[in-house]
Amino acid sequence: MAPEQTNAKRHGPNRATTVICLVLILAAALVIARMVKFRSQVDVTLPAVLWEDGEATAVNTTLHFHGEMVKQWGQDDSFSGYLELEDQPFTSEEASKVWLTMAHEGGGLNRGLLEYGKFPAHTFFGELYTDREYTQFFLFPFERVPGKIEGTVSYQPNTSIYVAPAASLDEAKALLESYGLMESHGLPIPDESPQ
Repeated sequence: MAPEQTNAKRHGPNRATTVICLVLILAAALVIARMVKFRSQVDVTLPAVLWEDGEATAVNTTLHFHGEMVKQWGQDDSFSGYLELEDQPFTSEEASKVWLTMAHEGGGLNRGLLEYGKFPAHTFFGELYTDREYTQFFLFPFERVPGKIEGTVSYQPNTSIYVAPAASLDEAKALLESYGLMESHGLPIPDESPQ
């Protein structure tokens, strides 16, 4: 046996082989990590405010989420379960289930379309924004509008909004302003000029 071959066998694989193996191991770990789903049960009831049409007053209500949140690395968060609004009986747990996929938005928010109904029929209720920790909620309901083609329906943003947690219109406006949602959704911006 030649001395060069003996030295190669004694010193093990060369650096290129080691690097290739490490890259393959890392790639496999990343693929496995993306497949892991973190499921958590959600049962949250918050005081909320329903602010309609830019009125000077708002209606106090509650927002209750009950279901399962699924987080998966590299994927949008998803929620399936029930969202109950005190003043909307059709959102009760007995009436329908909601499905929600939350995509990361700018400004530290998640955004998703809220659907409800008996599976598989889905009806859009509105657009939901939350902070990344799911502690603050902004729900912009849709209204059904007849479509341009006969027999079709489209969904347009309504001029109402649910804000939670909030116990007053001032608290709701402060939360909306902190995320820039007043201006982006055409809500009346409070006059900040001195009186």
